[in-house]
Amino acid sequence: RLEAEAIRDEALTASGLLNPKIGGPGVFPPQPEEASKLGQIQRDWVASQGPDRYRRGMYTYFWRSSPHPGLMVFDAPDSTTACTRRNRSNTPLQALTLLNDKGYYEFSQGLAQRLLRESAASESERLALAFRLCLARPPQPGELASISRLLSQERESFRRSPDDALKVTGPQIPAGLDIAEWASWTAVARTLLNLDEFVTRE
Repeated sequence: RLEAEAIRDEALTASGLLNPKIGGPGVFPPQPEEASKLGQIQRDWVASQGPDRYRRGMYTYFWRSSPHPGLMVFDAPDSTTACTRRNRSNTPLQALTLLNDKGYYEFSQGLAQRLLRESAASESERLALAFRLCLARPPQPGELASISRLLSQERESFRRSPDDALKVTGPQIPAGLDIAEWASWTAVARTLLNLDEFVTRE
């Protein structure tokens, strides 16, 4: 399995949101509310905005008493003792983080937007592009059929209930994007970013 920082980097790259700037001070990507106040010292964590929000995982500001949960859930060292090697666990909390964490949710929205803006001759080609961006390979026929079925189901559901689609996309809709379509592709992106293959280097 990839290291904690690399998982974030991979999601940023697939989504097209990665800020490749090298060097500079630490940044504050989104994290669960009050997570920075679990230590003895109560600290405020104000999420970075603009390009700093999407910098590589290695630039995430690290407080030893209350480190970023997105790093710790994927076995990053806690910086309180020497680390000769990183353990690699496989827990349900990791899957929940990839599916529901605010940062990864933004990456899913970004990937969906990237897929919708990329030129593609057909929906199947767009889905194949999603597989290449996330898994560096084309989909198998059965995988393509499953993910296409998911997309159709989500699209039908969101067209019936625009309010649900708005909960997925948020109120800020980029120009030229249909709400139901963006929400549907966001659901597809969340699925691909949550795959074990996405966080595993073969």
